[in-house]
Amino acid sequence: MVYFNCCQCGTGLRKNQVETHMRACRSRLFSCIDCQKDFKNEEYKSHVKCLTESERYESKDYVAKQNKGDVKQNAWFEKVLKAVESFKGSPKAKSLLQKLTDYPNVPRKKAKFFNFIRNSFRSFNLNQSQLEEIWNVIESFDKADKNTNGNNLKRKLEDSVEQDEKNEIEIKKPKDGDVNEDKSSDDFDWIEVLKKECIKHQDCSVSFEKLEKKVFKKYKKFKSNENEQNEEIVNDMEKFRKKLNKKLKKLSHLFSLTENDSNLVVKYSDANNNSIS
Repeated sequence: MVYFNCCQCGTGLRKNQVETHMRACRSRLFSCIDCQKDFKNEEYKSHVKCLTESERYESKDYVAKQNKGDVKQNAWFEKVLKAVESFKGSPKAKSLLQKLTDYPNVPRKKAKFFNFIRNSFRSFNLNQSQLEEIWNVIESFDKADKNTNGNNLKRKLEDSVEQDEKNEIEIKKPKDGDVNEDKSSDDFDWIEVLKKECIKHQDCSVSFEKLEKKVFKKYKKFKSNENEQNEEIVNDMEKFRKKLNKKLKKLSHLFSLTENDSNLVVKYSDANNNSIS
């Protein structure tokens, strides 16, 4: 929450109190208590986040760690600001949407969002359809960003697999004496392990992230039993992710990789061919 001082009377104010105080005091200048920056008229509305205690008192080289909750909330609040600019619905809903810009802590969940509106803005007396109208326009920006991020992640994984395949082509073929060693290192039963993890879940579908962690754990255990603890991939999640993607691509007749609400999902579908080519 950002706090301001009235530069005319010195009163300390929360952000959502500034507008009312502005009408009563006739002041047009307010300063942020944390960063001391001055804001004229309605400029204060754009000041949604300020210095933390650590940033204020640590050295100038201090780099604050980003709180995951804050990152998500700030991203959501940006959607609210975008919604205000593009909203073309009822005047009453538009007015309330503008009021929301004074509340950086606007809930991200639909039920909590509706409760927040009903409790904080009773004077607007909005009906259910108007609440849905406001929620839908904010959510539309959220879905657009999630789709973009999901497509970027999927493209990145596909590019990674393609690059690995190109690198493999450039690597020299193993000598005759190395054939058995290479074969033994690939005895991990990818199909069975992937299948078992998928069928634990509804519709035989599991998020790529969850599947990756489960399979990585089993892969490490398998290699440990094989006395191959020093294999580089066993200790490198990024390299394992590339290997897993290659396997899924080769096993596309059994496992499909799709996008669901910006998350990549692996789904197992039964097939007659149960071997990696």
